[in-house]
Amino acid sequence: MKKIIFIFILVIIFTTLFSGLLFAESEPERSAAENSLQEIEFDGESYLVENYQHFKNRIGAKSEPAVGLALSGGGARAIANLGVIKALVENNIPIDLMTGTSMGSIIATLYGSGLSVDQIEEIVTDTPFARLFNFGRGALLNSKKVNIFMESVAPQKKLEDFLIPTAQLSFDLAEGKKYLTTEGKISEVLQAAYSIPGYFPIHSQNEHYFIDAGVLESSPAKSAALLGADYVIATHTPEDEKRYDYGSPFQSANRFLEIIQDEYSGQILDRYADFIITADVENYTFMDFNYASRLVEIGYLETLKKIPQLKAELKKAGIPLRQPVPRQNYSLDSILRDLEFDRLIVEERGISPLIYYGRDFSPFSQELFRTPLDQFQVGAEIYYNRARLALLGEDSWEDAYSAALRIKKITDSLDLYLKYRNDYDSATKNDYEAELKYFGRRFNLSAGYGRRQGTEYLLFGNDFRYLGDDFQWQSENDLFLNYQQGDVDILSSHLINYDFTEAWSIGTEVIYNSSDYVESPLIYRGQKLDSNTNLQASLNFNYNYNLQLPMELLNFLQLTDIGGYLFVDYYSDQQWSEEGLAVGPAFNSRLYLLGLKPIEVDLFVAHDFEIKDQRYGLQFSYSF
Repeated sequence: MKKIIFIFILVIIFTTLFSGLLFAESEPERSAAENSLQEIEFDGESYLVENYQHFKNRIGAKSEPAVGLALSGGGARAIANLGVIKALVENNIPIDLMTGTSMGSIIATLYGSGLSVDQIEEIVTDTPFARLFNFGRGALLNSKKVNIFMESVAPQKKLEDFLIPTAQLSFDLAEGKKYLTTEGKISEVLQAAYSIPGYFPIHSQNEHYFIDAGVLESSPAKSAALLGADYVIATHTPEDEKRYDYGSPFQSANRFLEIIQDEYSGQILDRYADFIITADVENYTFMDFNYASRLVEIGYLETLKKIPQLKAELKKAGIPLRQPVPRQNYSLDSILRDLEFDRLIVEERGISPLIYYGRDFSPFSQELFRTPLDQFQVGAEIYYNRARLALLGEDSWEDAYSAALRIKKITDSLDLYLKYRNDYDSATKNDYEAELKYFGRRFNLSAGYGRRQGTEYLLFGNDFRYLGDDFQWQSENDLFLNYQQGDVDILSSHLINYDFTEAWSIGTEVIYNSSDYVESPLIYRGQKLDSNTNLQASLNFNYNYNLQLPMELLNFLQLTDIGGYLFVDYYSDQQWSEEGLAVGPAFNSRLYLLGLKPIEVDLFVAHDFEIKDQRYGLQFSYSF
C-alpha cells in the first residue's frame, strides 16, 4: 500500500510540474533593446547598436578623453584578458568603456558589472567549468547554465546598469551586420557574444540570429571607437598556426577561418587600436580551461612589461592616470554552493538522453565513490525549470530500471528527491526513497523515508568536504533506522588526501557498511566482492604529472595530465568471516572533451593474496 501511495505522489508531482510541456511557449514580447535599435554607419561599415545615444552620453559625460578597453576572443586563451585588466587596474590606467567578443565579452561582463579583479580571478580559476555545460540541444554543448551563472555572480544584472559602460559584440546572421548589445539581462544576452555554430547554440531573439563575431572582429577595437572611445587599448590572443595538420579536413577548415580572422583583425587593430597588448598564448588552444590560472598570469606579466610604454603614450595623448574606485567583495558562497551541487535554476524544458559507462550512476548509489560498471546505463531525463525526472535502465533495461525525480530549491537551501527502482525480483520487492536535502557551503544534511530489499527505514544523511591547499577530506554518511526492528545501520565513505608536493601525494579511501540491505560502492581492486561487504580500505601513493602544454587528440579531446600510483587494498566481511589484501600498480589520466567534460581512464594490475591470482582492470568512465 505504501508503495502505491509513493508512486501515486510521484506521478501527481510529475504531471503537475511537466504539464507545461503540452503547451507551446508564447511569442516573446518585443524587447526594449529591439525598440531602441539603431543602424550606425561607421567608417564604411554598418553596425546595429542598441541604445546608441544613451551609451555615448554616458561616455561623453566625462571631462577627460575616454579610454576604451577592447577584449579579444579566443576561447580559453582569452582568459588572459583578466590578467591584462589586473595589471591595468594596479597601475591606475583608466578604463571608461569596455567592448568584448566571445570569451572577451564574458571577462568584460564580469568586470564591467562591478566585481573586483580578485573575485573574478577566483571565479575563473576555481570554477568547475564542466558543471556549467550539458550536452545537446542544437549544438554539442548547451551553455544556458553558463549565462545563468554569470548573471548570478555579477553585482549588476543588466548591462545598462554596469559600473563601466560595456558592450558585447556579436554578428546578426539575419541582417548580415555586426551587432552591439548594450542593454538587457546578462542571462538573456550573453549567449550572442560566444555562439559558435556546432559547439554552442546560436542565440535568437526577435527574429535576430546571433553568432560569435570573432572571425570579423576578434579584437573589438573598431566597436570601441564607434561607441565613443577617444583612446583604444586592445588585447590580442593569437593562436599558433604551426600546430595545424593541413592534411586534416577539420583542421584545414579551422586554419582557413583563422587566416580570414587574422586578415580582418589585423586591419582593425592597425587602424583603430591606439595601443595593443598581445598575450603570448600561442601554445594554448580554445579548449584549455584547465590552465586558467596560468593564462591569467601570462596576460598579467605581458601587460606589466608594456605599462611604462602605455603610461608614456597616455601622457602624450593628454590622458591622466586615475586611481580606480575601490570595489567591495561580494559574498558568492551561496552561488558557488548552487553550482557545486547542480542547483542553478535554468528556465527551460525538454528531454535529453542519459548515457553512462564505467561507473554506476544509479540514484540509490552514493556519489563520493561509484562502483565500476562494465556496461552501459541508458535512459532519458525530462526537465522543466527546477524539476528533473531521470529514467535509467541497466544493460538495455534488462537487469533493472530506476526513476528519480528531483525538485530544486523548494526553499533556498532545500531540495526534494523521490526515487524508485525495480529489479524484476519479486522476492526483494521494489525499492523507493523520499528525501529532503539541506545544502550548506561545504556540507549537506538530509532526512527521509524509504525501503530497500524489503526493509523499511528512516534515513538521515550528511556529507562534508574540506578542500585545503595540501589536505583534502571528503565524507558521505547515511544512517538507516529500521524502526520496526529497532536496528541502526550505517554506510560511511571517506576520501582523505595529502599533497607532499604538486606531483606527489598520499591518499586513503575507506568504506564501512553495517547493513545487509544497502549496497555500498566497491573500491577493492582484487577479487569481485559482494556489494554488502562490511569494510573496504585503500591506501594510494600517487604521482601526477601536469603537462606544461596540453596534448590534443582528434581535435576535440585534450590530455592535460598523466599519473601513476601504487595501491594497497583491504577488505573484511564479518558475515562470511573473510578478509583479503590486494596490491599493485596503476596508471590514470583524464581526457577532456573541448577542455570541459572529463573522461576518466584508469588502468591497474592487482595481485590478490587470498585467491593468489592477478586481476587486470581498465576503467573507462564518462557520462553523456
